[in-house]
Amino acid sequence: MNEHWERLLTLARRVSSEFPDAVFIGGVAVACHAMRANADLVESSHDADLYLSLAGKNEMRDRYEVLRNERLGKDSVLVEGEDFDLYVERQHRLAIPYDEASAFAEVIDEINVAALEHLLVLKLDAARDRRGSSKGDKDLRDIARIVVLLESPRAQLLVNHLDEQRLAALGMLETQRDIFSRMGLNPHDGRKMRRRLDEHLLRIRSLANGSS
Repeated sequence: MNEHWERLLTLARRVSSEFPDAVFIGGVAVACHAMRANADLVESSHDADLYLSLAGKNEMRDRYEVLRNERLGKDSVLVEGEDFDLYVERQHRLAIPYDEASAFAEVIDEINVAALEHLLVLKLDAARDRRGSSKGDKDLRDIARIVVLLESPRAQLLVNHLDEQRLAALGMLETQRDIFSRMGLNPHDGRKMRRRLDEHLLRIRSLANGSS
């Protein structure tokens, strides 16, 4: 791990400890799930994003300076020099409501993170919006990680969010045949992950189609 990534994780643990209702999303959350399941799939992130309740935002204002960006529909807070993006309950434009994300969040390595199903929905939206950019390519790699890790996707967390646009975004993975080599996996492990990815994609699509 590089020093900046280690520092980001340390600060994420601190925020999770100070604000129990914070739910991390984005690259930090995806990496936490990967660290628990398969270290080969971990990729560091340059920033941190999290959901926060309205009460949590008020508490955070007592300790840190919180700035609002109405144009982007989010807040930000500086924690020891690191800028964290905040998506506050009923004050953001993300597809997953705070209450839903919080209800199914789990603690991994002392960091409270969103469920894989919710991360998938959020990453599909991000990949569609940032397609063709370096951030969009990172989004696709994260989507591949999430799908591989989703052994038993929960229909109640996914079905209502898997509309045609998100399923089309999920289909972008089908053309990314080298996605695991771009993660640094060797050819043997890459082929194994590709098979798992294709199997899990079918499973997720069957949920969207109402199949078991």
